[in-house]
Amino acid sequence: MYDLIIIGAGPYGISLAAHAIANNLSYRILGYPMDFWKNQMPQNMFIRTPHDFCSFSDAQDELTIHRFAKETGVELVTPLPRPIFVDYAMWFAKEAGVEFTPELVTTLSKDGEDYLIETETGQSFQAKNVIIATGVEHYKYMPDLFQSLPAHLVSHTSGYTSFQAFADKNVAVVGSGQSAWEAAALLHIAGSNVELLYRRESANYAGSSADEIQLRNLGDVFYQLPQDEKQEEWGQSPGSVAHFLRPYVEGKVPETSGITIVGAEQTSDDKIKLILSDGTLRVVDHVISASGFRINLERVPFFPQELLTSIVRENDFSQFPKLDESFESSIPGLYFAGPLSSHSHGPTFRFILGLKKASQTIISNITVKYGLVNACC
Repeated sequence: MYDLIIIGAGPYGISLAAHAIANNLSYRILGYPMDFWKNQMPQNMFIRTPHDFCSFSDAQDELTIHRFAKETGVELVTPLPRPIFVDYAMWFAKEAGVEFTPELVTTLSKDGEDYLIETETGQSFQAKNVIIATGVEHYKYMPDLFQSLPAHLVSHTSGYTSFQAFADKNVAVVGSGQSAWEAAALLHIAGSNVELLYRRESANYAGSSADEIQLRNLGDVFYQLPQDEKQEEWGQSPGSVAHFLRPYVEGKVPETSGITIVGAEQTSDDKIKLILSDGTLRVVDHVISASGFRINLERVPFFPQELLTSIVRENDFSQFPKLDESFESSIPGLYFAGPLSSHSHGPTFRFILGLKKASQTIISNITVKYGLVNACC
């Protein structure tokens, strides 16, 4: 029997484990460490968040990315290369004493007042509390007009660590956000003949240190905001592109703006024909859809239907669990951190900027509410 089990071994899971250790809680953290960042994203690109805001959260705020750089001799630059971010994550985990159980959860169920977790290798764990700290890997969104087409013709931006397979191929990237620009840049570098197609009239470049601070601070107050102010922040993140991608795309990748894709079909010679809203056509070898993610609790694979049905949802937004101020759901002891908490607690928690607030709040609530130990901080 553990005090808590953390499902998800990315930035949120690792930070939560660090706070659990500091509060003398018995825990398990289940999942492949930093898998999404290591194995589902290109490593020759960058972290969008400036490195000054990339630190994970520990109880004493000591294991910062700046300390990592000082102790390892790594130079911090903005934009920060992804491999350095992953190296920092693993350094943080080692320094905090985080021990991983690198297995995927297959089933989460209630066992009386406690929780029973089963993993892909058949292991079982029991805990008083469970924190769902998974990222966006379950929520890839593919537009309807692409869903009937074979995977060798259409794919989502997520899941690629390299675009070298598209060298000398004609590729259309559909989308106007960060992942679209990143895919286009990397396809160009890989030697693809790539074109960007998007609805906006022009590229939406955004992002600054002031924006990061504002978004981080929003996480501290969002839960108490009046309903009308919350509504301004709900929904999917608007498509925007970090300024550092501009020189990788502009003048190198053709862009067609102000259009939508109204039709897509496989050709007789196994290519894909796109019909654009301006009446023109594109015939390419492959389409990469930068269509983002749509958070939905129903798509988390380890929840049985009985438990899903018991979780109270947000009014008019049933894809999100309704959480209290401490990130706890309607089922006692079941907490959500990261994207699934972003409707109750705001857009900060779609990003690593929400690590500190979520970790401190959840672990403090567990220690106090369940009388396990006195919260350390």
